[in-house]
Amino acid sequence: MADKSEFETIAVVHLDAVYRAAVALCGRQEDARDLVQATYLKALERFDSFRPGTNCRAWLMRILRNTWIDEIRHRKVAGPAVPLAEELVPDPPHAQEAVWSDADDILNNFGDQDVIRALRELPEQLRVTLFLVDVEQFSQEEVAEITDVAVGTVKSRTSRARAMLKQRLLAHARDLGFMRRQL
Repeated sequence: MADKSEFETIAVVHLDAVYRAAVALCGRQEDARDLVQATYLKALERFDSFRPGTNCRAWLMRILRNTWIDEIRHRKVAGPAVPLAEELVPDPPHAQEAVWSDADDILNNFGDQDVIRALRELPEQLRVTLFLVDVEQFSQEEVAEITDVAVGTVKSRTSRARAMLKQRLLAHARDLGFMRRQL
């Protein structure tokens, strides 16, 4: 059986990554903090089931995901507490006057909030998969284990998420007047 000091040595070092994933799942920092706390409490309680030599970060992410799903189920029973969109992401700054002709130039000129908004508009399964693969740099096999789906599903979700994200950002660029024509 593992003790608390061993847990701190092995699991607490991944706190930042777990928090980033929680923010990606929840969309709000307050909810993410609560989710991380619940995740680490469950992880500590179940630390004796952790197999030394395996990927602790992936183990924690799976606990995070399952805890998040449990909380969503609980909210459905208790009633939704959905935050207003304005609470999640502030309005983007006014559009710049410049017009770019290349899609890569356009995408490079987006602010963080524009990208965050586009990410949050993705379907949940695609957003979570993209976050784990591209932000947290998990392998597709690790993401498959964390999300309990086949590796092929992770590959297709990653591809679809990237394509949808690009399309949303390009549409946003057109809306802001960054583009004169369709690319």
